[in-house]
Formats: sequence, structure tokens, C-alpha cells
Amino acid sequence: MSAGPDGGGAPADRAAQLRERLAAVRGRVDAAARAAGRDPGELTLVVVTKHFPAGDVLELVGLGVGDVGENRDQEAAAKAADVAARLGSAAPRWHFVGQLQTNKARSVARYATAVHSVDRARLVGALDRAAHDAQRRLEVFLQVDLAPALGHDADPGRGGAPAADVPALAEAVAAADALRLAGLMAVAPRDADPARAFAVLHELSLALRREHPSATGLSAGMSGDLEQAVAAGATHLRVGSAVLGPRPAPR
Repeated sequence: MSAGPDGGGAPADRAAQLRERLAAVRGRVDAAARAAGRDPGELTLVVVTKHFPAGDVLELVGLGVGDVGENRDQEAAAKAADVAARLGSAAPRWHFVGQLQTNKARSVARYATAVHSVDRARLVGALDRAAHDAQRRLEVFLQVDLAPALGHDADPGRGGAPAADVPALAEAVAAADALRLAGLMAVAPRDADPARAFAVLHELSLALRREHPSATGLSAGMSGDLEQAVAAGATHLRVGSAVLGPRPAPR
């Protein structure tokens, strides 16, 4: 899919860049899995394409990427519609990975397969109603704020529920008709040791699984710390810049 703008894909030089970067990231993931004694096939690479065009998504799909992530609904909805119009049933699965306002739940439920950033009860209810109305079933990851457990101040810009709120949120998702509790998600706090942060997340995941055995998903790890996340048991890696390069300024 490297025909360029007229053909809907990326220009030839961009296509080559994406191919090389994606191969390097896949190599890192495979090496990290082997080092942790894990099967690389257990891991889902979610390529986060925010601020990048639909042409890049088309090129990535041609390279075997089946999962892409976005963190702003306005951009994601338009991009998902564009890609679906071009690829139909071959379109990738869309993961919403950013903080989500309840008034955007209806839009997100129309295109997303999974929402990785559920951190409050009101959002659980809004997503359940939206998914039900869209006649879809959404996978839900509960986002946890790891900062307090690591002695850091909470970072509101990153979102996340306090660890103490996870059991009640999990029960709410499990009771919802149109949602499936996939597991937990977290971002390592700035200036924290990611290995330590993801070890805390792993322990929280084990506690969740004792009450909800099917909630085995662990969404953790980005471009700079995917190896530590894999070592801690991550199942979904949210990687953007390592594949796509520095993000362009938002328009």
C-alpha cells in the first residue's frame, strides 16, 4: 500500500520508513518475550497512530498490523471511518487509549474494539449504554494510577483510578451487558523506574484475576519501556513513536 496520496497509501519513502521501524519494534518485542520466557504470540502490538494520517494506517495494515490505537475521539472517529471505507472487513481493530469524556462514549462505541482508559463508574455506565445501542460488545481495560504506590504525586493528565477503586469498577464492568472486562492498563509515572511500576501493576492484575479469572489482559509498555512491560507480563503494548517517528504538531 505504498501508492501515495492518490492511491490512499503512504509515499514510497514513508512506506519504507514504516516497514523498517515496525520490523525493529517487532524485533524488540520478540527479544523481550524470549528473555522473559514468554511466547511472542501472546503479545498484541497496538500501534498508536494519533496525529498521523489514514495513509499510514493503511500502510501498517499492509505490513500485518491488526491493532491500532488512538487517544482523541474526533481524530479517531474520522480516521476509522476513512480506513473502513477503504478496507471494509480488512480494517484493523481500533483501541481507544486516551482519557475519555463520558459524552464521547457513544461515538467511541461505534468504532472501537477496546477502551483501555476506563477509570470511573460514570464512564462504565456511559460505555455500556453506548455499546448496547450500537449492538456491539466492547472490551474494557481499567486504567490504574500507579503513582501513589511508587511515592509519586498523581498526574491528572494521565488519568487512572486509585488502586483501591479497582474492585468496585471491575464489578461494575462485569455486571454490564455490553462490556467485557479485559484486564488492567497503566502508564509508568514520569521519572519512575518502569520495571518497578509494572511490577506493581502485575500484582494488581493478579488480585483482579482472583475475582475475575478471565480478566487476564495487561495493557502496559510504550516505545521507551516495552521491554520492562513484557517482563512484567504485559499482553498489550501501546507503541507509537518507535514505529511512526516523532509526532507532527496537532492541527
